[in-house]
Amino acid sequence: MKRIISYVFAGLIMTGCNDFLDLKPIDFPTEETFYNDVKGLEGAVIGVYDELQSSSQYGGNFMTLMEIRGDNVMDDNSGAGGGVRYQIEVFTETPANTNLSDAWSSLYKTIYRCNLVLHNVESVKMTEDKYNEIVGQVSFVRALSYFNLVRLWGKVPLVTEPQTVEDARNNKREEVSVIYNQIIEDLNVAKSLPSEWPDEEKGRVTSYAACALLAKVYLYMENYDKVYEELTPIVSVIKEGKELSLVPTPETFPNNLKTSKDIIFAVQYLKGGIGESVHQNNRYRNNDNGNVISLPQSEFESDNDNRKFLLAPTGSGERPGKFDTPATNNETSSDFPVLRCADVMLMYAEALNELSQSPTQGALDALNAVRNNAGLPDKELSDFVSKESLRKAIHKERRLELALECDRWFDIVRTNIFNEVFVGVDSYRVLYPIPQTEIENVNDKSDWQNEGYIIG
Repeated sequence: MKRIISYVFAGLIMTGCNDFLDLKPIDFPTEETFYNDVKGLEGAVIGVYDELQSSSQYGGNFMTLMEIRGDNVMDDNSGAGGGVRYQIEVFTETPANTNLSDAWSSLYKTIYRCNLVLHNVESVKMTEDKYNEIVGQVSFVRALSYFNLVRLWGKVPLVTEPQTVEDARNNKREEVSVIYNQIIEDLNVAKSLPSEWPDEEKGRVTSYAACALLAKVYLYMENYDKVYEELTPIVSVIKEGKELSLVPTPETFPNNLKTSKDIIFAVQYLKGGIGESVHQNNRYRNNDNGNVISLPQSEFESDNDNRKFLLAPTGSGERPGKFDTPATNNETSSDFPVLRCADVMLMYAEALNELSQSPTQGALDALNAVRNNAGLPDKELSDFVSKESLRKAIHKERRLELALECDRWFDIVRTNIFNEVFVGVDSYRVLYPIPQTEIENVNDKSDWQNEGYIIG
């Protein structure tokens, strides 16, 4: 994706009070001048993508909230970083945990940037194609941000316009169903995006990404008819193997995320100390401050599973093979996959299975496509005595295929196996506590904390 130098992002920062002076620099963009032409809006779109790279999101913090929280990765160092990450591991986090406040703030910063673009785009003259490109990209990112918010915290404020500080102080948490409706609306807008971009624009959101994320949203809503509807065209494209395709895992990871046909959407990074790289310590490294892969090797069917060595225990300070991208000056350009073809095939298999009364060949074919891609032989219908047994196989395949990709924790919650995986842990922990810093900043604090947690 084209990069724009850092001064562009200054126009995305919420301006403070300026009661005393109203001086606007003539050679530096301000919020009033930044969005008045197509070039400014295109720069703002880059700023929207930029925040996804943050160490508070896919650059690091999501690995704590979505992987360490699950059962594929554990943190065994109670003292590192003041213990805030270890609290996530052992379900003792409080509303004061900084992992929570940092992620919350970064997600709403992303939404704020999206809202600024959407608020200003109507006043700028441009072609219909350019309008659809700008609106579609930021609508997707806003939808992704709200999808992460609602899965982490449940009810959250729904903000679709730029706000002043006083506006924000009057925010209330919206019902989950209403937030999902907004996510669906945004993704339907994003479906108007092109299916592919020119090589110099690779990495931007496509219509395939919008449909795949929309299908995942419907999966969480258990609307399997809609999952099937959204994924059927993408599955056909994957089977053709031209624009999208399943790619054997060792060829997708660790170094080829930027070019792999398996990648539908990824958060992209560059290295070189220009603010576009990800620091090694911000992404998973084994035994780095206590991180340990806890996915049992026995979960893999055989040594022929080419994912096994990518997720094998490593030496202290080493990355697992899945994200072992070479680093320069302790910086790596390793992208973070958000949506992959393998994920699409497993969602498709799950939807087909849930829509039937017993195992079907269609669901099994989608599952086998992922298995074959990992170097494993086909399963037969006779291997499954019931719909439930095929469901378990699909969910297990998700665990192995999508490990370290920020899906496992959410899969544990949505498939109702939390109490099975985490015996004795209070069920209210399926949602995180609302950060205390957010509660302190609103005028009406009623209904601002999730069940089980205490407002400080």
